[in-house]
Amino acid sequence: MIEQLWLHPPLAFARIGPSPVPCDTYLWGPSDLTPRGTGKTTVVPGPTLDVAADGTLTERMPQSVRFKDADGFRPVCPFFELHGAWTVDGRRHSGPVTTRVLADHGLALADVRWRVAVANLKPYHYTEAMGDRIEAGVELAGDDHRRHELAGRSPDGAGRPLVPPGRHVPLGAVQVPAPNERLPELRLRFTPAAGVVYGPVDLPERVRALPEGAIRYTLPAERLILGPDAAWCGFSLTSDPRTNPGGLFAGAENNDSLGLVDDVCDGLVTASLPGGLTATARIVVGPPDFAPDRRPFVSLADGLTDRVRRGDVRDPAYLADARQTALEVRDLFERILETLDAVNVDAQNERAARENAALARAVGDPVESARQQAFTAPEPLLGVVLGLTERGRRRHRRFVALEALEDLLREQPELIRRVIREPVTTERYYDRKMPVAMRGSDRYPMHLTRRQYDLLTGWARSLRAGTQEGT
Repeated sequence: MIEQLWLHPPLAFARIGPSPVPCDTYLWGPSDLTPRGTGKTTVVPGPTLDVAADGTLTERMPQSVRFKDADGFRPVCPFFELHGAWTVDGRRHSGPVTTRVLADHGLALADVRWRVAVANLKPYHYTEAMGDRIEAGVELAGDDHRRHELAGRSPDGAGRPLVPPGRHVPLGAVQVPAPNERLPELRLRFTPAAGVVYGPVDLPERVRALPEGAIRYTLPAERLILGPDAAWCGFSLTSDPRTNPGGLFAGAENNDSLGLVDDVCDGLVTASLPGGLTATARIVVGPPDFAPDRRPFVSLADGLTDRVRRGDVRDPAYLADARQTALEVRDLFERILETLDAVNVDAQNERAARENAALARAVGDPVESARQQAFTAPEPLLGVVLGLTERGRRRHRRFVALEALEDLLREQPELIRRVIREPVTTERYYDRKMPVAMRGSDRYPMHLTRRQYDLLTGWARSLRAGTQEGT
């Protein structure tokens, strides 16, 4: 019998887009980070699956990477593939669940049940009113290959529903492709919504009543469907902004919500077999990624790895694999360089100095000394407008050649502790430690993950191993 189930990937990001054509698959390509290279990270086409209206599944290889067409951004529509483990003749097997695997265990496609439950809880997050929840769900069998819409509605029986009865906010769609001989695996595809905004039926009156200079929001008449009596449509911002930074809603500049809602969501995808065996994954919907050729130095993968594999970099045996450790360090510094290519360090530094001064005034510290913890404006370089930004890029371009970084750390073994901000600091002032002038999600100065920081410090120590003291 099938003993275990899981979905791959366990977490996927869909990205909204108005085009009816899903975005093709693309992969990270080679990066030209040589000392005289372009510094560009590339993306290349990858094998792409297409699902027809009747569920027919085919595979093709795109000839180019294309993010937009005449209708706008193409949505990113991830697949979830069902995997499992089973024992045959005393031997344990694992891998994708296929029609053959089902048949070997006396099961058919109809025995597989899929459930998708998503919600947009942005208004509810502010008001905590049940009527402001927007939820959608669908259940389907493994042999149902039609496209199923996810119609977002307020909960039945909730008072003052944001989405009135008879109306709905489209939150996307799901479809189970039909397995075939070439592609026998069991999958579900999630397609996000188009990326539009909905408002209350009386939005024009609300906009006309706004004070002089306020932002004027207009929506097509067909999107004015929300209930004007919902708590979200009368929400007023108090001392508890609920988000960081605060005021992330239309009307926040006047402290009063205009009742607008977008069509993003997140939720759960579940697959189950008879007997109660289930597998669950998470789906998160976000906007298009406008910088696909620039990777962050702290990614979602880094955050998750920090939580489940933080201790491995403290194991001497891990650092003993010098080649693998060096590759990991090089990847980090490549992503640091890519982040620098996407950030205006001068502007961020000016913001940091202003925030330092404001914090000092609030707590009674000397204002000027707090401001000067950030970098002072550098001496101008000929033909260079952003002095800090250009200096940072030039310096970090050297460090992707690990030999230069290794030599620097051998000469200055305490450099990392001196110039890189240690994680979990409670220091609120922005100083000159790296990452420079960047703000984390907690509004404190940003830092690497603990795993990244411990990897760097351990790697730096290993470079000095066996080196004669004083050389």
